[in-house]
Parts: sequence; structure tokens; C-alpha cells
Amino acid sequence: MLQRAERHLLRSRYIHNGREHINFCSNDYLNLATHPAIKNALIKGAQEFGLGSTSSPVVSGYSRAHRLLEETFAKFLNRERALLFNSGYHANLGVLTTFARRNSVIIADKLCHASLIDGIVLSRANYYRYHHNNLAHAESLLNKIMGQEKLLVTESVFSMQGSISNIKKLADIANRYQAMLIVDDAHGVGVLGEQGGGICDYYQLSQHAVPCLITPLGKALGSMGAIVSGANDVIEELLQSARTYHYSTALPPVICFATVTAIKIIQEESWRRKKLQHLITFFNHEAKIRSLPLVSHDATPIKSILVGENKTTLELQHYLMQFGYFVSCIRPPTVPINTARLRISLNCAHEEKQIIHLLDLIHNYDKRKN
Repeated sequence: MLQRAERHLLRSRYIHNGREHINFCSNDYLNLATHPAIKNALIKGAQEFGLGSTSSPVVSGYSRAHRLLEETFAKFLNRERALLFNSGYHANLGVLTTFARRNSVIIADKLCHASLIDGIVLSRANYYRYHHNNLAHAESLLNKIMGQEKLLVTESVFSMQGSISNIKKLADIANRYQAMLIVDDAHGVGVLGEQGGGICDYYQLSQHAVPCLITPLGKALGSMGAIVSGANDVIEELLQSARTYHYSTALPPVICFATVTAIKIIQEESWRRKKLQHLITFFNHEAKIRSLPLVSHDATPIKSILVGENKTTLELQHYLMQFGYFVSCIRPPTVPINTARLRISLNCAHEEKQIIHLLDLIHNYDKRKN
């Protein structure tokens, strides 16, 4: 513990104790977590279902609220069937330990989320990691595999970079090498695509192109849990085999009931997504004017500004908090050594003047120290 402290790697939890901060590190991209209609749905759901599901979904914990959420979500994304897990972590572990075996080979993006990496390791399959978003490298690794079951694994939007994976080309590569493409769309759903349907909507890809889509619900939907969707046989195999599905008490039905309302709002209130996209473009432009080292300029709400040293990044975070801005300080092992960064998350409740003030504070921080 002392060594972590000396390297400025201790993690902290913040409770603001009544002081107001503008939150620039929440994943609530569409500002739905406190939406009045969702709060009302939560109250109505609690009155009807109570709190806990009281059991695993394969015992007695599966209610009509769970089924309604799965069916609504499958229809929303034009997928044949969907299965609800308790979290993105549960879903990623369940998918990878179900579809990968000891004699399988997994090819995964170097910057995949920790839950995907843990699922890969727990699957006991052989695995290789291709350079981030380097599709030529991914293909070269697949080309070396002969006679083994292959899985190609990636995120759609990378959680620490904000970069978008070219899922359309990856789908072509997966098809060419007969690999199962598995995509974690945690930061894509609700944000990307004309209808907010995420990465498949963004690239206009069918279920056939992306046979296994993992969609955590704790970001743009403002909820919790995760849904895996795909063809009936893919979901049935998960239902029969995924240990993280079998051996956990199901999510409270009240959560499922309220999340159905969140899906409807994403479809009906498109202004939220449009405003968010405007702010993303605005942020990229203003950051460029100030020559701030953005890790990615892609059209996503995740904006990481590279700082480098752990100590400096922590100091900058605390400095911003003095002015009422709450921003994430991301350090190793979440990101590689010497790449500590401020991770800024935009949402549709932010305003241009807040972004300008925040970026000015970051830009002028070094001048203040001198």
C-alpha cells in the first residue's frame, strides 16, 4: 500500500458532501439517470414488483419485467433475441467462457476493457492481442491460425481512448477467416447511429455481421446490467452455459421495468443525441484551438487529455475540483505507465460555456505553476 501511495496510484472515492460540482466524468451521456419519466417508472415498478428478484433467473428470479426488457431491447436493435446479465462484467465473462474453449484462439484488441481480458483469461483459450485498431495486424494473426476455432474480440468505443473501432471492416475480416466476432458496445449504444442503436446502427450492420453483441446498460441508458443479443442459437447457448448468468441473483425487476422506459426515451427524444453530438464537435474544436493533447478526436463523448505523470494528473484533478469541475483522473494499471490522463465525459446536459471554462483551466494550468 505504501508503494502505491509513493507512486500516486491509490484509488479514492469522492462524496461531495453538499458542494455542487459539474460532473464531467459520468457515463450518463444522455442524462437519463434522473429523467422524470424513468423515476416515475421506477416508482411504478417498485409498487408492482417490490425490490429484489430473490433468485437466479434459471430458478425463480425471472419475471415478466425481465422478459419485457429483453424483448424490447432485441426489437430496438433489430436482433433476434436478447439475454439480460447483471453487469457488463458478468456479460463479458459469461460470453467468453461460453464460446471460447481450451483449443480456441482469441484475437483481441490491445486496449480491450479489463472485463474482456478477464473473460479471455478465464476461458483458458490461447489468445493474442493486436495493436489498437490495427486491422492489418489483427488479420495477420488470424491468418496464422490453422484448424482451430477463432474468436475476434473488441470494444466498439474504447472506454479510455474514446476511439471508434471499424467494426464494418472487422466483420469482413471475421467472415473471411470464419471467426466469431464479439463486440462490447458499452459506450456506443444510445450515442452512435441515426436511431441511437449503437455501433451496428452506426455502420448499418446486420446481426449476421456481428453475431454476438454485448451492450452494458449503465452508460447512455442510465441504468444497470447488460444485454447480450444475437441469433436464437447464440442466446440459447448462453442461457444454457453461462455460469455468470446461472449463479447470480437476477437483477431487481424494478430496474428492468424502468430501463424499458429509458429505451423508449432514446427513440423518442432524439434531441438528446443531437445536442451531445454538437457538444462533441464543439469540444474537439476548442481543444484543438488550445493545442490540448487529446488521445482521440473521434465523434464520441469520451475525451481523454494525456498528461503523463500520475502526480501531475492528480494535482490537476484536484485543481479543477476547486473550480467546481469533477473530472476523472485515470492512471495505471487502467492505462499504460506514463500515460495518466484526464478522462472527460460529455453529456447532453453540459453547455458550451462550461466546456470553454474547463478547457481554459486545463490549458492555463502549467502557466499557473510557473
